[in-house]
Amino acid sequence: MDFTKTHAVLLIVTVSLLFAPTSYAARTTEARIWNMCKPTTNPVVCYKTILPEATKTQKFNMYKALEVEIQAAQTQVIQTATNIATLIFQSSNNKDVSDALNTCKDQFSNIVDAITESVDLVSKRNVGEARFKFSAVISYYSACKDAFTESNITFPIAADAQAVYDLGGNCLDLMKAIEDKERARRT
Repeated sequence: MDFTKTHAVLLIVTVSLLFAPTSYAARTTEARIWNMCKPTTNPVVCYKTILPEATKTQKFNMYKALEVEIQAAQTQVIQTATNIATLIFQSSNNKDVSDALNTCKDQFSNIVDAITESVDLVSKRNVGEARFKFSAVISYYSACKDAFTESNITFPIAADAQAVYDLGGNCLDLMKAIEDKERARRT
């Protein structure tokens, strides 16, 4: 009986040791990404967009995390702009809705420009200027949303626009964290 228990214990310990390095590395990466995302506008969205890329890259850092989040924001902006264009061309829209959608179309065009400029600045490691440029994303989002609010019209792209806001906020929060970290290094 003791012989069987000994074998069982050895088997459990051996199996645990075989999986320990993989599990430990995954937990460390997950914990690191969660700690990075926790103070952002939408931590869950941040975590879900960044973690898959973090597990693919050994040299994953805050700049790479920011690039991933900006890419997710760009993708969402393009999707939302496409949805706006589709809604504009629907013949059932009344004038107020059409006017509000055209305002959003212009604002989302501005968002694309702001993100493009920010991407260039982040690639040059100029995160302070990138944050300044990227903050316009939130302003443009607000102008789009206000076009509907002021006319007391249902915001037909609310979910898409909220995703842009969440991703944009996450980008700004990550940029601020990078700035703070770099400032701390210099002092």
